[in-house]
Amino acid sequence: MKRIKTVIVDDEPLARQGLIFHIARHEQFEIVCECADGHEGLEAIKTYHPDVMFVDIEMPKLNGIELASIIHKRSTQDANQAPKIVFVTAFKDYALEAFEFEAFDYLLKPYAEERVDSCLNKLQKVIGEENTLNLHGHLDKLISRKTGESLLSFMQRLEASKFEGMHVLQHTISLKSGNEWVRVQIDSIMYIEAAGDYMCVHTHDGTHIIRKTLKQFEQELSQDLFVRVSRSAIVNLAKVQKLVPNSNGEYLAVLSSGDEVKVTRAYKQNLSEFNEH
Repeated sequence: MKRIKTVIVDDEPLARQGLIFHIARHEQFEIVCECADGHEGLEAIKTYHPDVMFVDIEMPKLNGIELASIIHKRSTQDANQAPKIVFVTAFKDYALEAFEFEAFDYLLKPYAEERVDSCLNKLQKVIGEENTLNLHGHLDKLISRKTGESLLSFMQRLEASKFEGMHVLQHTISLKSGNEWVRVQIDSIMYIEAAGDYMCVHTHDGTHIIRKTLKQFEQELSQDLFVRVSRSAIVNLAKVQKLVPNSNGEYLAVLSSGDEVKVTRAYKQNLSEFNEH
């Protein structure tokens, strides 16, 4: 499991060392930075993108409440998740003010071992759950883009089928054409050719202009079905009807659509069923 990046912000070196001592007993937490004031804490966020910050409330220059206010404002403007804040102080009177900034927890100095352990255990549980949800969401989007299905339906179909590889289950591919995403049936693709910085994906229903490389297409599509026939073209083997020699020693792959795609000598071996024995 990914370790939890932790920053300690406290102007008292001994207080920082005391907290480090307690946190060090929990292997899941990684202390990436110590800061002596709030300004250093802000820099630490830019540099380390921590998951958790232990912030002393009473500090010179920029105190903990002011630091939390800045983090809170930035979190509403930035899509990136803000670190969870645990306030630390020797004074109970700050508790209500601290929780106005949605503090995760509040620790009193001197630290009681059981109280720190409880805080760290809660942090580990909550962050672990959030990471799992984020991973689930990312996987759901990836599966949807690759197969046109939700993660749940994909898993159900995978469980009910004999798995023979991703390409067997993959019926569609999502392509970004201009500002729109279009879902294309893989078996409708005739061939793909480079056109400058763009790719032309020729299908039964028309041509899509895509900002992608041939190498990316090779990685996303089944290499048993889609093969490179030149430096600038990939064909769908199922659509190749015949291979016609050209006068310059190259070939033309004639597709079921009537299109002709140049096959260079260096890539003819990829059309194995048309090779001479």
